[in-house]
Amino acid sequence: MVDLFRGSYFEVMNMKNLLESYNIDVFVLNENMSIIEPWVVTAGGFNPVTLRVNEEDFEKAKAIVEEYLNKA
Repeated sequence: MVDLFRGSYFEVMNMKNLLESYNIDVFVLNENMSIIEPWVVTAGGFNPVTLRVNEEDFEKAKAIVEEYLNKA
């Protein structure tokens, strides 16, 4: 698996839901820590919540995320 997106818990969950709607399997790193100790997990710095995808899905997932972010 490779890292695709890093951000706050809510940003990552939005991306997770979006990618899953395209049948892309995702894994979220630091999801539980962001809920238990949110001050330990920061979006842009130490221990961000990270969305990971399989290598074979990376290019498709990256394009979907970029399109979504450019529309926002």
